[in-house]
Amino acid sequence: MKKTCILLCAWLAFAAIPIGAEVVNRIVASVDGDPITLYELNKFISDKSSQVPNMRGISNKDALQALITEKLVEKEIVARGIRIRDEDIDHYIDRIKQQNHIDDEQLREALKQQGLDYAQYRLQIRGEIEKVQLLNKEIRAKVTISPEDVSRYYEAHKKDYERPGVIKVRQITLRLDPDAPEPIATAVMDRMEDIRKRLVKGEDFATLAKQVSEDPLAAEGGDLGELQPSKLLPEFEGPLSKMKEGEISEPIRTKMGVHLVKLEKRIAEVYQPESEVAADIKEKLYNEELDERYRRWILEDIQKHHYVEIKL
Repeated sequence: MKKTCILLCAWLAFAAIPIGAEVVNRIVASVDGDPITLYELNKFISDKSSQVPNMRGISNKDALQALITEKLVEKEIVARGIRIRDEDIDHYIDRIKQQNHIDDEQLREALKQQGLDYAQYRLQIRGEIEKVQLLNKEIRAKVTISPEDVSRYYEAHKKDYERPGVIKVRQITLRLDPDAPEPIATAVMDRMEDIRKRLVKGEDFATLAKQVSEDPLAAEGGDLGELQPSKLLPEFEGPLSKMKEGEISEPIRTKMGVHLVKLEKRIAEVYQPESEVAADIKEKLYNEELDERYRRWILEDIQKHHYVEIKL
């Protein structure tokens, strides 16, 4: 009878445990012997999904790795004795309010809408500052980019810093409506031919442009400045590509009128000096090295000091 009672009690105790509770409390991993349950993993995914859009739809395997990484970082923070003062959190929150132009009451209301109370928010801030300090100690302080690194990158990627060739051009324009009757069009073309003859005989292009050109640049002697050929009217590209410096085109008809263009100077392709792009290159190399060191630290270095077991 006593034996029957023991068995019955044991069965009743087992039956009282919901099957769902067994599933969610199943251990899916451990870090230094501290268990991670399926319930904890699901809560982690739920919490992070509301903060980080990329977490939505993430696999349980990847989410578990992210949770393990977070726990490893927390252990490293404790091991290195990183402590954040309340004043540091106050200063951080003050900066957030200043950047967003809100006061304390507005901040608390915004947190409430996100389902956070002020105490929870301060805990989150504390955690973020702790992580930043840990990364500064373990990674940022060890990343250096030398001038030699910048020079090597510049030489290896010099094509990326090529400036397209440009030309210096002047123009004379006589207005002519695209739908102008043939007699008017002929008269304008004849007038432009006479202007071209005067230029060929030696008259100064800029001076003549100021006198006869009918476009807004006439006052500047028709100076279009230095620009890439592709930035000019499409009808100009063909003639200019065949012209030598100092040459004047034949009359060119466009929807804007009739034009003469003079190629004053052709500037070949050049490279931006290293001094102009050195800061950008250094920042690029620094960020790349930072990412690589962080990856190695998370996947290799930090693992050496902890025991991780995955059971998912």
